[in-house]
Amino acid sequence: MMNYKELQERCKNRNFDQIVIVTDDIFKEIAEFNRVEHVTPGVTGIRTNETNPGLKAGDTELAYTERYATIFYNNTSLCVVQPVEGDTLYKKYQERFGNGICCARERIPVADWDDTLAHYTAKGATIAQTYDSDTCHAVWLDLMNELGIIFEAIRDDSVKDTPSHIHPARIAQINISTPDVRKTIARLTDLFEIGPWEVGDQCNAAAHDYAFTVNGELVPQDFSYLLAILVCGNIEWEVIEPVKGELVYSEFIEDHGIGFHHILQEYHVAEWQDILADYASNGIAMNCKGSIGPVDWCYMDTVKELGYFKEMRTDAVMDQLPDGYFQFWYPEP
Repeated sequence: MMNYKELQERCKNRNFDQIVIVTDDIFKEIAEFNRVEHVTPGVTGIRTNETNPGLKAGDTELAYTERYATIFYNNTSLCVVQPVEGDTLYKKYQERFGNGICCARERIPVADWDDTLAHYTAKGATIAQTYDSDTCHAVWLDLMNELGIIFEAIRDDSVKDTPSHIHPARIAQINISTPDVRKTIARLTDLFEIGPWEVGDQCNAAAHDYAFTVNGELVPQDFSYLLAILVCGNIEWEVIEPVKGELVYSEFIEDHGIGFHHILQEYHVAEWQDILADYASNGIAMNCKGSIGPVDWCYMDTVKELGYFKEMRTDAVMDQLPDGYFQFWYPEP
């Protein structure tokens, strides 16, 4: 495994260009994105084995149909997929876990492509699905048993969509919730060569003005969760292990097991209250909230509308972590 400095260098200029959300009703989902998030797709369409031949599971070409709609942000994209027919990985994920965030995609430089696929195999990952054509080369790793997710790698010379518009906002972070943060970040580091991770204890001592939904009401409580985070190229990866309290991560793990739990967007401090008011006016409840140093954060319960929780935070600068928050680096410097 790479050491601390090697991982720092490895994470520069990485490009995680798409997050996939599976749904059983793409038209309803896009309508909710428009209503709740005020965004619209830049590309929509239908993919089938006739229009996009070459999708394979092993040596078997798949017969499939899926609807898709991609929302483009200035650093990545959210692709909503409705699997209609066929035994694709997205369909398998949906049948096992239901709707929600199922997959993250990384664009791999052409010069690194063969070595990257060999690395996945050497680390025990299953390349369960492939796509090869004159315009695209991609593979999907089935990590549902160990991480509750799918991961796609696409070769960087693959043709990119040309969206009708790009939203100026950023998707700042994607989260995996897990019963064992150490085990999960060790696997992510070994398989994807991402790191180093800063691991902290988000708890009563480190946070202030906090409240969590308990029996339908936002109330203070004793709480603790381990939080591992890093910036890798264009996005943050976060892994959370709930430790104490009635927490949204615990409920997710009980229902789903380990997997992608939420994405995060950051907002200017000056617009924070207006953003919260807008969600409230659209009937979106706040699940939990708090502050760490000068940074406010909250989770909006958009599971029914979007299939996942939406985390938000302010862009206040935090130049010093609270006493007692930092726990360790993985790997150690």
